[in-house]
Amino acid sequence: MKDGDREVHEFTGMWPLKPDADLVKLTNTLAFHEFWNPPELNFAEATTLLGLIRAGRWFIGTSVDFGPTLYFVAQFDSSLDKYFDDFALNGRENLEAVWGQCIGCPTGPDATARDMVQYIARGQIKTLACYDAFPGLSNSQIEKQADWYTKTQNFQRAVAKGSDKIQDLVDTFLSELAKPFPHVRSAAAIDTDVADQPQYTDVAERLGVKKAA
Repeated sequence: MKDGDREVHEFTGMWPLKPDADLVKLTNTLAFHEFWNPPELNFAEATTLLGLIRAGRWFIGTSVDFGPTLYFVAQFDSSLDKYFDDFALNGRENLEAVWGQCIGCPTGPDATARDMVQYIARGQIKTLACYDAFPGLSNSQIEKQADWYTKTQNFQRAVAKGSDKIQDLVDTFLSELAKPFPHVRSAAAIDTDVADQPQYTDVAERLGVKKAA
């Protein structure tokens, strides 16, 4: 998706799940600090540090043709090669906890994060149509403009209060604008009851997941 010199890219992939795939482990890895390596982060925080991904979504689908299948959809800034280079920074252990539930994914101590990313890339399927509200703005540009908006509001309110030191307010405002903008927190909505909810009943039965009593 292009707007002038700016581009937003999209990736959709699908991978068949193993008969004994652990959906709870997969979901917990995406949701909770204690399942992520290092545990000081979770998926959303680690993704924020990468700085490229606009959105990511995992879901499970079933069909007569493919059976239980993991799908992943993402939108990101930069090129696909750069995206996958950064994706490898999630680490072998974290990637294996998710895509290791899929048939054919390299696993074990000899498998590297790069091996797993190459497996992920091979699961790409063609996207026919996609929409992005701001293809001309990167994540960093959006964050910078949001930061400047807040600082400008603070300056306007300070001026509105009245002061005989307007020049001091202007100098402070310009100094604040020159400071680096903070990363905006990512948000993640994780369904941690994935295997027990009605829309996943068929998946749970096919995978042999035992429901809670």
